[in-house]
Amino acid sequence: MINEIRYETPTKDINFSIPTVFAAGPTVRGNQTHLKSWRPDAIELFAKKGFDGNIIIPEFSVSTISDKYRYDLPAWEFEGLRKSNVIMFWVARTRELIALTTNYELGYWTAKDRNKVVYGRPDDSYRITYDDIMWYEDGKINNCEIDHCFPIYNTLEKTVDASLEKLRRT
Repeated sequence: MINEIRYETPTKDINFSIPTVFAAGPTVRGNQTHLKSWRPDAIELFAKKGFDGNIIIPEFSVSTISDKYRYDLPAWEFEGLRKSNVIMFWVARTRELIALTTNYELGYWTAKDRNKVVYGRPDDSYRITYDDIMWYEDGKINNCEIDHCFPIYNTLEKTVDASLEKLRRT
């Protein structure tokens, strides 16, 4: 069974002793009701593949709630990122969904604990080249062959599969 953990759940109430994936990536804000979150598709893929554990969803249960002036949310996210077994980045960036927080998180967690990170993005993701280059450059420091140790996945399904595989190895 999948436990969907959202902003409404205090981190002290999250059972991190079971497999936990943090679904990192661009987040639709409360004022962007014309946009659709990618996370329901990810949850569906995890369910289809039999995942049993937590998926941390940095979104509200009600899509119109705004995170404006919610200074507690970055700390909530940091705790979830820190305690998750896998951080799955799906960077489906668009001109409207530019993922500034995602850029910071991807860089931070790549440097801090790359082994728990899975990185994916669609081939047509907006302005993604820099993230790709930095992902590969950092991989070289870790003596990795491009596409071997730390590949970039170009579909959400491949990114979910890689996250599940990483969970199996932890």
